[in-house]
Amino acid sequence: MKYCSKLARCFAAAFVLPLFFGGEAFAGAKREAKAESVDLTVVSEIGGAAYTQSFPEAPRRAVSLSHFSTEMMLALGLADSMAGVAWMDNEVMPEFEAAFEKIPVLSDRYPSQEVLLDAAPDFVTGWASAFTDKNFPPAFLEQNGIAFYLPRVEYLGANMDSVYEDFTLLGKIFRVEPKAAAVIKDMKAKIDAVNAKVAGRPPVTVFVYDSGDTAPYTAGDALPSDLIRLAGGKNIYGDEPKKWLSVQWEDVVAQNPDWIIVMQYSSAEDSSKKIDFLKTNAATKGLDAVKNNRIFVLGLADVTGGPRNTAAVETMARHFHPGALN
Repeated sequence: MKYCSKLARCFAAAFVLPLFFGGEAFAGAKREAKAESVDLTVVSEIGGAAYTQSFPEAPRRAVSLSHFSTEMMLALGLADSMAGVAWMDNEVMPEFEAAFEKIPVLSDRYPSQEVLLDAAPDFVTGWASAFTDKNFPPAFLEQNGIAFYLPRVEYLGANMDSVYEDFTLLGKIFRVEPKAAAVIKDMKAKIDAVNAKVAGRPPVTVFVYDSGDTAPYTAGDALPSDLIRLAGGKNIYGDEPKKWLSVQWEDVVAQNPDWIIVMQYSSAEDSSKKIDFLKTNAATKGLDAVKNNRIFVLGLADVTGGPRNTAAVETMARHFHPGALN
């Protein structure tokens, strides 16, 4: 089921807060919390500052403010510890649909601070933009007793090791380390198998077309570039010291990439319009990738950190190096 169809029930659900426990249940909850208490601290770098967060016990009412962190948590089996989600880019992976249905959707983008507080979270994670002054800055979260974690995949230079580190740290924060280790082992095995089959082949050059008509927006030194590398390609802007950046069509034309990946922001977005633009725009219709129809679409959630990355690397490799995976 699409996340947007849940919004009506989600806002109501967000106000139902488990504030009290009765008798034995409360005693049991205290015993469980004491048993899992450990000296765990995690540092998040936000806006040039380092914030150390303590996690003496696993969060019980987490809110995820990005699609990728939501699916990371669902992959770790944490649906029962989630009080809400927001900013879902694409439909949730089929294997997580049943678990996802249990979680309130607070907003299709970022909720207001009031809506977030009404969900009574004890932990927040998601996009780096979630922690800006416009949304939920660290000072606001700390004042309200909400722990937070900025995923490593949101840092400049993120790669697949960053994804594995996020799973490892979330596993520690939520006390599900064995599950995290299993997820990482499975992802590594699948990605390493694909990478081994394309290793030794000349890497193809790739342009990531996110958006923009006059000045295209594209991926720089961020996770998409490493996924492309693992699939046997090289992002033509992968060495730029920005996660995402605007460039000039003239420069794209000069580099004449072998392949173009078109980003689809949401399930409802018509990505064919971007492809039509590339085929009709005077600056791009002469590109080899366009003339030879070497264009394919990936969802934004495919190239941000999480369990989708394995399929994304395989999809890229099948396009970049036909026959290599057979």
